[in-house]
Amino acid sequence: MRLPSLVEPINDHSEITKSLPKLKVYSLALGSSPAKNWAKLWQLSGDRLFCDALVSASKGEIAEGKLIRRDRKPVFDYAVDYCAERLGITRAELMDRASALTVATAPTKLQNQTPTISTAPKVLLVQDSATTVLQTQSSQTSLDTLEEAAISIIDNLVLSADKQTLGGCVIIAAPGAGKTTFLGTAWGRLKTHHGNRLQSLAVVVKKSDLAFFKSFATTALCIKDNPVNAVVEIIKFIDAGMKEGKITRLFLDDFLTMNVMLENALKGIYLEPNSYYISEKKELGFVPLAGHLQASLNEAWLVGREYNLCLWVSSHSPNLDALPFCGSRDSRSVGDIIFLAKNSKREFLELALNNAHLISNSNKRQELKQQLDQLDAGDSPIVLSNNSNWTLGVVPEFIRDEYKGYRSQCLESADSIKDAVADDNIQDNTRQQLESFFKLPSAYTPALSKVAATILDIIRNGNPPVKLETIRKSRKWGDKTPPMAEIKSGIDELIQKELIDGESENGFTVLG
Repeated sequence: MRLPSLVEPINDHSEITKSLPKLKVYSLALGSSPAKNWAKLWQLSGDRLFCDALVSASKGEIAEGKLIRRDRKPVFDYAVDYCAERLGITRAELMDRASALTVATAPTKLQNQTPTISTAPKVLLVQDSATTVLQTQSSQTSLDTLEEAAISIIDNLVLSADKQTLGGCVIIAAPGAGKTTFLGTAWGRLKTHHGNRLQSLAVVVKKSDLAFFKSFATTALCIKDNPVNAVVEIIKFIDAGMKEGKITRLFLDDFLTMNVMLENALKGIYLEPNSYYISEKKELGFVPLAGHLQASLNEAWLVGREYNLCLWVSSHSPNLDALPFCGSRDSRSVGDIIFLAKNSKREFLELALNNAHLISNSNKRQELKQQLDQLDAGDSPIVLSNNSNWTLGVVPEFIRDEYKGYRSQCLESADSIKDAVADDNIQDNTRQQLESFFKLPSAYTPALSKVAATILDIIRNGNPPVKLETIRKSRKWGDKTPPMAEIKSGIDELIQKELIDGESENGFTVLG
């Protein structure tokens, strides 16, 4: 972004006015302690860390011309603690270093033995690295570069969406490493950049995640609710995505756990690929559902980029061989492989850097190892990606705020549409506008009893016409098949609401 020169008039007074309160807060924060104290802290911490500390310490309210923090802690003390924590030293060590500094008030030819603060602050170099760890100016610059690298990894998932070059994305993250924040930011940017052209399906393992993903993706499913139906929807989504004109994203969360669940759920289940009908016995034209799922995922990963279809998969295991669609070296080169971990879980990154089958160039592995050994990212996630011939980065703190903003927008939108649909008196034209904006299905399905909803699912995924005995014996009931009277009552409910048609003897079909 080009900054205005000093001679250019600035006409947007509203933007300037918005900045004034922030500047007033920082001014009061700096005025809460003598300037020489702030100067010493600046000298010891460096430009970037000093600014971060000032911003964080300035969070409070103005009262009687003073800045009052909510925790009543003095602003300068908070800034000192902030810097000490991120430099990896104690507050006492940092204060000892500060007391050894004096402020030069005028130029002198004599060189004092006591270090002085120059007009261009530099980070104090530490002689005894065994007792304290202070960042050098070069490492501070390196952190800036690493944060830029992390942003470029996210941008590659977003900006290349229209270039038909990205075949997929696998993100392998340690628990609590910020996977959701990282991918959520990329997803939010995708929606911002590409709007209604983005079509997405998210399939999750944990039911507690479903509400969030429903607000984030066009469609979201929990694999536990109905594994067979979820797999059929995945296959349908991939088939539909193999058409140009849309940006299509399929996200599978915690793939290894999902795969274990599907191994049992898909046994003995067959699919007719053209009609997507399900059968529990091998019939002419039907194929094993499990095998067809793997074939579809391979197709999405390897050639999906030709249609702007991209497969995003997350996993908590660093073993890439467990992901069949990118198990080989050739298939890994098709998409982005991303590892994410924090300082306490660096083994995820170290295993990758020691894997010659993953990173074949030994010099590159050694270079990345040295970067990782010298890096102290604090609480920020460290990211490693094969983007640009393997890149190491640090996810900036502002990414977390950006993700929260996207999430807040999605949840607000979800609440708005939920309230609107719940209103029985909503006007047809208003509903059409909402459907268009939020991409709701145009056909509205009325509320159903649990038994009726299950029957409808059985008939939809069966080979029509589906007979009563087939409904009763369906595996979708799980361990508790309802009495025949309840099944017949559910069928009557569906017929009355004009969702199915037929009779017990000849079978039932879905209407519409």
